Order: sequence, then C-alpha cells, then structure tokens
Amino acid sequence: MKYDIVIVGGGPAGLMAAKTAAEDGLKVILVERKKNITEINRACLSVFYIHKVTATPESEEGRAHGDGYIDPVSVELLPDRCRFHFPVPGFSLDYEGSYLPYYDWVDMSPSGYIIHRHKPNDKIWAIYYEKHVILEGLLSSARKAGVEVLPETMGMAAENTAGGVKVRVRGKSGEQTLEARAAIAADGISSAIVDSLGLNKERKVMTPPIKILDYELEGVEMNLPPFTLPWISIPSLNPYGNFGMGLRAGGNISFFAMATGDLSASDALDNFMKYPTFAPWFRNARIVRKTAASADPGLRTPIAKPVAGNVVIVGDAGAPVETWIQGAVACGYQAVKAIEKELNGKKGYPGYISWWQKAFAFNDPHYWKMAGIFPLNYICTDEEVDYLYSLFQGRIGNYMGLIAKNLDLIKKQRPELHKKLIKTMPQ
Repeated sequence: MKYDIVIVGGGPAGLMAAKTAAEDGLKVILVERKKNITEINRACLSVFYIHKVTATPESEEGRAHGDGYIDPVSVELLPDRCRFHFPVPGFSLDYEGSYLPYYDWVDMSPSGYIIHRHKPNDKIWAIYYEKHVILEGLLSSARKAGVEVLPETMGMAAENTAGGVKVRVRGKSGEQTLEARAAIAADGISSAIVDSLGLNKERKVMTPPIKILDYELEGVEMNLPPFTLPWISIPSLNPYGNFGMGLRAGGNISFFAMATGDLSASDALDNFMKYPTFAPWFRNARIVRKTAASADPGLRTPIAKPVAGNVVIVGDAGAPVETWIQGAVACGYQAVKAIEKELNGKKGYPGYISWWQKAFAFNDPHYWKMAGIFPLNYICTDEEVDYLYSLFQGRIGNYMGLIAKNLDLIKKQRPELHKKLIKTMPQ
C-alpha cells in the first residue's frame, strides 16, 4: 500500500486526524475539495462551549452537557494563546487567534421578554474563536509532520479490499484511485464516502431540507449586556426556528436564521431587522458578509456504528447535527488511535464505536424524544410566546423546563394554549 491512511475532508476532524497520524509516524494523504483549505465560506457560529445549558422540560435549570459533544472540555487562557483540553481522549490543542467570552445565553420573545440560561456576568460558558486560525494551525502541523495534501480534490467513493481500502477521488487532472490500509471519512454532513458505503440506507430523515443564512453585521446596537448570545422566537417571521446573534472578531455580530420549505431565510432576516422590538438594534448596522449552509435531504439519524470495514467515519459525516469543534477534533484523534491499534493487530474499532455512542448527545434516544416538545415557533402566535416568556421574565432557567413546571398556571389562565402545549408532550 502506498499510504497508511487516506483522509477525505480537510475540516477540523480531517486535519486533526492527519496531524495525529503523521506525528505518530504514519504515511498520510489528505484530500479536500476546497482550493484554500482553511477558508471558511459557510455559515458557522464558531463557538467552543465549556458549559452549555440545553433546554429541556425535565428541569427548570436545563441540562448541562446535554447537546453536541458531551465529554468534558476546558479552556486554559495563556498570555499568548488559548489551550483547549480534552481529558477523555487525552490531548490538548493550542489556539493562537483572538477570542471573546460568552457570559450569558438568553431566550427572548417578540416583545423582548428574557429568560437567562446562565447567571448573567457570572461564569464563561463558551468562547467565540476564529475557526480559520484553528484550521491554519492544524494544517501547518500536518504538513510539517509530512502529510501529503491534495486541495481541489473531491472524495467520490470508498471500497473496502482484502488488505485495506481504495478511495476514488477527482481533482483538476481527472480521477484517480488512492490505496491505503485504512481511510477516514471526514467530508461533512453530505459525505459522498458515507453514501458510497451504503450507510445512509439505514438512516432516517428527521426533517425537511434545511437552509441556514448568516449575515455578518457591523454597527449593531443591542440593548443587552455584552458577551450575550440571544436566541429569539418570533413565529410570525419564522415558524421553523429561532433567530440567533453571535459574536465576531472586531466587534461585529453574526446574525443568523434557519429556514425550511418555501420560507426564505433572507426574507426572515430582513423582516426581523424591521420588527418593531428589534429595529433600533439595526438603525446603524451594515451587512459586511453573507454566508450560508444547508442540510439536504434534511437532518438524518446518526450512524450508530461509524466504522465500515477499513473506513472510519468522523465528525459531521456520521452525525445528524453538528459535532461542533470539540466533537470534530476529538473524532479525528480517536479515529487515528483506533486505526493504529488495528494496524498493529489489536482491536481498535470497537473502542471507537463505544466512545462515539457515549460522547455525543444525539446518540441517546432520549435526545430525539425531547426535540419535539414545546416547539413554540411552530404551535404559537407571537402574542402567545410573549405571554409564556412574560411569566418567567428575568428568571434563570430554560423555557421548556419553566413551562413544564407551570402547566397548571397556564391551564388556568390560557386553557387553549395549554391544550396546544400538552399535545407536543410524549404520551
């Protein structure tokens, strides 16, 4: 075999895998469809969360580590860099770009009623980071360790063989087949490698196709405490999802929405900026960049066992939703360590599968049962959302838990709304 590992995809998972494998002495080739591998040309919130609280009807406080990558992580702030620590896989990752802290995450109603998921101005629950800087660092380390990199090259399909794997790729000079002892599929949510192996046949499509649009804005004047992530529900503008506003370097703001069906994400964002409650935020704002992302045919159930023969699936390629930066780099590292065991005649893949199933919230069936409870945008009017949030104005908690604990009050004051809410709860 010419290579030990072929890696398809140059995002965080693929680059972390390439760096790890090459530094461990393996011969590695990485293919990536983009010309500039580290360029970020899709919508991405770029959040490294430390203590993310997820809305749940089970408690008023919500559930920490209940979404995405749920193994513990920490951030060490050094004079010249950050260091991200991953104690379960057992590695750390240096980051030398700029960062901003998130102190609060607020759920907001159309009229501006607020529920705090965290105690305001207390502890950092996440940081904004520059994703391209992480990719540049990983790519530099991978090349320094000897990884062969093929940009502008698409991974088309993988085929297991008796002694390894063949990966068909297409670049500017045409198609070629790369042979290796193992392969890693790190080519994202619409992975051609995963599809070629037939793994999508077992996955259930959970949602219609999803479109995400992000405006990077300068000059936004939010009347919220600094370093806050607002999550805003306005059913009349978007019945399928909330509006979000995240941090960007240089004081800019990421303003994004998710849409499906015939709804235009750009119309939803433009109409939000004119909505009476929030229009003052944008009176001096200017769009400096637009990016988008999509999930087509929609969000699918996760791959239960992300190993097919000699191919290991990592990151978003095997996930229904984003694995985030934490999950992506952890996958890349863990996949390489599993492959190394297999190449040395030991069992590595069962351990990787077990870790995958425990490290991500979306592999818990309970996660999907909770996803459809109290979908306020879908079942409520703007006025009804205002009413619900007004009950808990200024509280520290999450709207799902607060509603669940106060259903009797809602039934007494708004019986018709109570009926709508109850219908969404598991029977």
